[in-house]
Order: sequence, then structure tokens, then C-alpha cells
Amino acid sequence: MKTFRHIFIGLVLLSLLPHGALAQIPVTDAANLAANQVAHAANIAKWIESIAQLKTQIDQLNQQISLQTDLRTWTGNPAVAGNNLTLGTLTTPALVRDYGRAPEMVVGLVNSLQSLGNTSQGTFRALDGTDLDGNAMVRDALTYRRYSVLDAMQGNSAQVAQDTRTREKELQTDIAGTLEQLKAAPTEAEAQKLAAKLTALNGQLGQVEAVRRREVDAVTLQKIANDARSEEERQAAAELEAKDDYLANQRVSTYMKTLKVRQNYDETQ
Repeated sequence: MKTFRHIFIGLVLLSLLPHGALAQIPVTDAANLAANQVAHAANIAKWIESIAQLKTQIDQLNQQISLQTDLRTWTGNPAVAGNNLTLGTLTTPALVRDYGRAPEMVVGLVNSLQSLGNTSQGTFRALDGTDLDGNAMVRDALTYRRYSVLDAMQGNSAQVAQDTRTREKELQTDIAGTLEQLKAAPTEAEAQKLAAKLTALNGQLGQVEAVRRREVDAVTLQKIANDARSEEERQAAAELEAKDDYLANQRVSTYMKTLKVRQNYDETQ
């Protein structure tokens, strides 16, 4: 009821105003207001679109940052990986280790006649050194030196084989441990360091095997040299024997001719 009364009072007051006064009341332009509202709505839509693009760019940057962080976490720090890498058997003394004795040392320590008593841990029988009268047999030391050298090289090869076998077991143990570490490597840097170590271990293993083969080859070459020298000596002895036989026959023939001359001289007298 109060509302209608207020409206009625307002209408009465308006009727009492002068006619010119009504013209001074502003009139709202609905078309202009609608156009302004449309423009404002378009601006708001552009702002929303710009905000969406910015949000997309921010999301992309966050993804790149996250990816780089993940890559750094995955690759790791090479310096830290190097500090965590345990070389084990790949120490400097182990890498430059020599096995057995040098060939010059083996030859220098050889006793020329020691091969006559060598049984190779009971494999052979020691050669007898007494004659029929029970006296010690005097032999040519230089003739038997080649066999003593061969025996010494065989002993050195056996020592090298034993030492390299021990080293080979150490390397294989280290290789097995490195493979397990490589499987569980947390970063790419750790994996690369372990892969490099594994390559070095395999190279060292191949080097140890090469050392063993070289010692066996040295024994084989010495045996070949001994056989070649023995064959050469037999050939030289045969040629010398043939020459001596020829000279002996000439001397016998010359002596026989002198006997015939004397026999003819006696018959004439």
C-alpha cells in the first residue's frame, strides 16, 4: 500500500511542475547503451582469450621446465658419478703388472745340464749320468743347453698361466659386479661411467689372455728352434762324415799304390 501511495504522490507533484521543467529531465539512449554493452562484451571476450593464451604458454613453459628437471635428474652429474665409480681391480699397479720372468732372465739363469735331471713333477724319468764303470758321465754342456732353456721356458709359462688365472678370476668377479651396478644405475651419467669401466675390464681380460698365449707361443717357438738346430747339426755332421770318408778313401788308395810299387820293385830284384 505504501508503494502505490508513493507513486500517486509522485504523479501529483509532476503535474504541478511547469511545462518546461519536464524537458530538462535526461532521456536515456537505449541504442547507444546497447552498443556500448556489446563493445564492452567484445573486449571482455578478447581479454578472456588473451588470458587463455597466456595460461597455455605458462603451461608449456612449466612442461619444459619439468622436462629439463627430469632430464637433469635422469642424466645426473658426471663429476658425482665419477666419484661414485669404484675402479676395483683397475688400479695402476694391476694394469702394468708383469707376469713371469723376461726371456733374457730365463735364459741367463739356465744350468746347461739341469734338463737331464728334470722329471716335470714325475712325468719323466731322470737320465742316468754314470757309465758302465760307475764313473760320472762327462757330457757336452752346450749340447744340452737348448733343452735346459726349453725346460725353463716351460716352467715360466706354467707360472704365468697360474698368475694370469688368478688375475682372470679377479677381473671376472669385477665384471659381474659392474654388470649388476649397471642394471641398477639411477642416472645416465652413472650408466655411462659403468659402461666405460666394463669396457676397460673386458680389455684387461683380453690382455691377460694375450699374455698367457704369448708365453705358450714362446715355448713352442723354442721347441721349433731346438728341432731346427738338431736337424741342422745332423745335416752338418752327415756332410762332414761324407767328406771325412772321401778323404780317408783317398789316403787308403794312395797308401795301397805305394804298396804295389814296392812289390813290383822287389820282384825285379
